[in-house]
Amino acid sequence: MTPGHPLDPAAPEAGLRGVARSVADLHGLLLILTLLYYIAGRERIGGADAWLSVLAGYGSLALACRALPWLEVRPRLRLAADAVLMVAFLTALLALSPGTAGPVQHLFLLPVLLVAFVLGRGPTLGLLVLIVAARAGIGIAAQGPAWFAFDTAVALFTELSPTLLVAFLTSALAADLNVVTVRLQRLAERDPLTGLLNLAAFGTHLATVHRRLGPGDSYALLMIDVDDLKQLNQRFGYEAGDRALRAVADAIGRATRATDTSARFGSDEFVVYLPGGTADSAEVIANRIRHHVYSATQDFDYAMRRLTVAIGIAVRGRDGDDARS
Repeated sequence: MTPGHPLDPAAPEAGLRGVARSVADLHGLLLILTLLYYIAGRERIGGADAWLSVLAGYGSLALACRALPWLEVRPRLRLAADAVLMVAFLTALLALSPGTAGPVQHLFLLPVLLVAFVLGRGPTLGLLVLIVAARAGIGIAAQGPAWFAFDTAVALFTELSPTLLVAFLTSALAADLNVVTVRLQRLAERDPLTGLLNLAAFGTHLATVHRRLGPGDSYALLMIDVDDLKQLNQRFGYEAGDRALRAVADAIGRATRATDTSARFGSDEFVVYLPGGTADSAEVIANRIRHHVYSATQDFDYAMRRLTVAIGIAVRGRDGDDARS
């Protein structure tokens, strides 16, 4: 078992929901920028009235997306839908004024940055393909077969190269930041001596899992106490006590399943969460832990000693329904 197996696999999704809720500000910024462009260059824009209609339609769709509950629980899909809506909006504006709305094309950077930072390289590549296809469609509609000339392709590449470069750099940076964030989170949640979850992280995970359980769902907890650790520290020093705690943590890892989660509960105590555990299955795992701990003979100042642990078992439903109790 990996020490401290995460109890809440949806934690990254919770972060995405926060980002998805803040995208409303990005929609607002896009509307303001395009509206300012309209005000400043109305006489140069072809189809000025249609331009305003597109702005109004985009704002309405952005608000409608905020109100869809099924997107609220699917943050990745919601962010992807927001990005596609932005691309469609900007494409419509460019289609209305293909020769005069050049600055608008640079606003494609907004959805590209959003997707690159949050969703990763695959979705970013898909969004870039969509943008290139949209720009090509505008060109073909305006110029017909003449658009397929080599010079036109070079011009399109030159026009979109800043967006492509930003997309590449941003997605690479986001990937590196994600790795660093995961490592920092792992360090913050781990006990530095044993590598298991610390008590704060375990409590948060257990509370999250407990809230999701139905009335008939069960789990078991093992409370493990290392026998005579205080005497071991006094006789052989704290380094020996630390070795004993690491040995017990290793024994717990070997005795439990991949779906179980263990944590250091206190100075000489550990706790193990057993999803779906019953009194009988918890007793089996507790005996397995006792066996692994006792079998791992430890050398303390050339004296071979065996460690022992005391283990208590609590089962949801049999011993209480509240996670804290």
